[in-house]
Amino acid sequence: MTIVTIPLDTYPNQTVSCMINNKRWNISLFTRLGQLYASVENSKDGVIVHNRVCLNKTPITKNLVFIDTNGDADPTYTGLNGRFLLVYSDEA
Repeated sequence: MTIVTIPLDTYPNQTVSCMINNKRWNISLFTRLGQLYASVENSKDGVIVHNRVCLNKTPITKNLVFIDTNGDADPTYTGLNGRFLLVYSDEA
């Protein structure tokens, strides 16, 4: 089982790229009207989701989820990589 915390910055709009399980993952995060949205693609499957709203403990894809480490709030960019962690797990 693979569990990875994907490092993010506290920017309202960003794209991160990482290698997990021999796939290149590109994750773009955008803030609109105070909510965080994600678009995700990888080198094997292409685009998986486009502009999905990010909610606490609600999968963005079957492998990616935001976790609030200090309660039950939905993620905001100001708490990324601190209060809100983006976690990949290959256990579905």
